[in-house]
Amino acid sequence: MNNRNMWNFLIVTIFFISALDAQCRRGEKLRISNGVETQELDCRDATRLIYNEGWYPYSIDDERDDRCPQLASSAQQYYATSNWELSSNAYSELITLRCDQWNSDWVNPNDVYLYWAVALEYLGKYEEAEAALLEGLEELPDNTELMKRLAYAYKKQGKIDEMIIEYERLMDEGVEDVASLRDLAAAYGQQGRQDEQISTLKKILDFDPNNSAVQSDLAKAYEASGEDPLEVFKDRYENNVENASYATEYADKLIDNGDTDEAIEVLENTLSYNRSNSMLYMKLGTAYSENSDFQDAVDVLEDLFELDRNNYRVAMLISENNMEMDEFEDAYEWAQKAIKISKSNAESLSHMGNLYYRAMQTCRGDNFSRADKIVASMAYNYFVKAEKKGNSKHFKQKNWLESNDVLFGYSDWFMTDKDVQATGKVKPSGRCYDWVSESLPKQSDW
Repeated sequence: MNNRNMWNFLIVTIFFISALDAQCRRGEKLRISNGVETQELDCRDATRLIYNEGWYPYSIDDERDDRCPQLASSAQQYYATSNWELSSNAYSELITLRCDQWNSDWVNPNDVYLYWAVALEYLGKYEEAEAALLEGLEELPDNTELMKRLAYAYKKQGKIDEMIIEYERLMDEGVEDVASLRDLAAAYGQQGRQDEQISTLKKILDFDPNNSAVQSDLAKAYEASGEDPLEVFKDRYENNVENASYATEYADKLIDNGDTDEAIEVLENTLSYNRSNSMLYMKLGTAYSENSDFQDAVDVLEDLFELDRNNYRVAMLISENNMEMDEFEDAYEWAQKAIKISKSNAESLSHMGNLYYRAMQTCRGDNFSRADKIVASMAYNYFVKAEKKGNSKHFKQKNWLESNDVLFGYSDWFMTDKDVQATGKVKPSGRCYDWVSESLPKQSDW
């Protein structure tokens, strides 16, 4: 070996010995490898193998090269198959080895902490998830997904103040996440901070103006604060006048405020876009009725009945509006339809009883005629039938008939013609009752 080569050998040897001495001191352990296996040995034994058998110090970079690809693959597989225990363990090892700082092609540092925390959450380990996320935010302070998960971990632990702080950070970052901001708004509401709750909900509507759930939240927040939420429903309706749900909700609020005429305009307008929407017909018919526009109510409800001819309640509503106009013949026709469709259920029977009762009270004079008593008894009989089936809605009317000597009885039957008695039944006469097609049958005690 010439002098120059000898000199180079000595320099390399001295450098290697110095490097080894820096890594390994007496009494310490050193991890070494021969390219096939790794061992962690006492410093003296490790040094002997390095000098004599070709082993070399095994660095953290070597360990990352060996283990990070396998750990990353396993973690992803466990996560995809919902094996949360093994998934969280794998992600924990990835972080311990700092694989997130190794090779971003294999390990995305933005994902490691997030998936680790999610796996812990599925295991119900929210405190550990919190710790993982805080560690992640130390490395990635601007990662809004980690902020969201941290706020959720706080929420599950009941740490509302901490949750609010985290959500406020998200809001300051300009994050447009409906779920997160709704959580923040709800937390403000729970703490009685209605102004902040309203402000947060308005921020959501700035980027998601047609979110009906948020609009409902905002209306409730206004009500809780003592303010009128009508403008919320108005804005939502005016931004989408074809939406039947928005129209009916806005109309309800208008009616509650006594603005029935405006509610009718809203419903009529939206109905023009939704000619097959039963809800709109029903709501508009009800609004007309409440506004004493009974004929308009009848017209709308008859259109509704054409859409749903098996709805006995619609037939009853048409009958009721005709009753309000003293149009008893039309009311009777629709009441009969209701009984037929419902197969004589308690509700339709009670309604028919009330129809007869209302007609009798409208037609009678100071002294009850025989016809008045016949109709009064018909009303009473229907009330009894309905009551036996569980409907006593008109119990006051029934009690009035019992308490006032107005029912057709033996003395009234005795005064009828022999020809009528021979039929075993009696019908009311007179122009006021000419629409009545039913007869009152003779009772056993007559």
